[in-house]
Amino acid sequence: MRYLGIDGGGSKTSFLLVDEYYNEICHIESGPSNWLSVGADAAKQAITQGISQLTERPNIVCAGFAGAARHESAAFYKEVLESLIPGAQIIIESDAFIASIGAIGIDPGILLISGTGSIVIGRDKARNMFRIGGWGPYFGDEGSGFWIGREAVREALRSLDLQAPTEFSNRIAGRLGLKSISEVVSAWASGKIGVPEIAGLFPEVVSIYPQEPSRHILTQAVSHLRSMVEIASKRVGLDGCRKSLSGSVAAHPVMRELIGLEFEQPRHSPEWGAVIWARQHFTEPV
Repeated sequence: MRYLGIDGGGSKTSFLLVDEYYNEICHIESGPSNWLSVGADAAKQAITQGISQLTERPNIVCAGFAGAARHESAAFYKEVLESLIPGAQIIIESDAFIASIGAIGIDPGILLISGTGSIVIGRDKARNMFRIGGWGPYFGDEGSGFWIGREAVREALRSLDLQAPTEFSNRIAGRLGLKSISEVVSAWASGKIGVPEIAGLFPEVVSIYPQEPSRHILTQAVSHLRSMVEIASKRVGLDGCRKSLSGSVAAHPVMRELIGLEFEQPRHSPEWGAVIWARQHFTEPV
């Protein structure tokens, strides 16, 4: 028996193939597969690229994708995987769900995820799962890579309004491959840059910290993330519940220090969480 766990997000997609004893057979990465931010064609291409590199064919696939909590998204991903691996049993979950299984298991606790997007996944003392945030880049995802990148672009554009372009605005423009930050509006409208590119500004912003305006942007970001964790902690209903975090933004040392809360390291990666869930889903009662 071969189990495949997939973690598909806004910046990359990870594929983990194991045998029935959890021995790793291969571990592969491809591009972003969040079809809501990169489009259906790019998402399908990233999934196809990863599947094509597998050294053996999986029997059971558990895939967690950004946006898969929506019915139409889950249907899209299932159709893609069924066409690529006909006959395999397919489970589609959200990327946040498999990350929580990998990080904290099925016990009461909280997982803060902040990468391209942001969300908190929790299990209360009755082991019921709930979510805080995660409403996408346009209406939510506060404190995420995209949120931080968008605020950085706003700050850079304000410097043009003040007729005082700054080193910050030049660095943000350069990171986006633009000659001037004024080009960002047309680049977004034409599709030259999108959610992944804006979220990709986070390393530039954090490298400038503690200088302004990075300090202000990151302080606001962690305020949002901390608030989400505090709301989730109340809903868990247990004092001192397990807290963990994942994602390139939340796990960054500067962000962890600014958040100022105690977090344990995730037990496993999201793709391992997908494999674990696949095994339990088909072989063990949960």
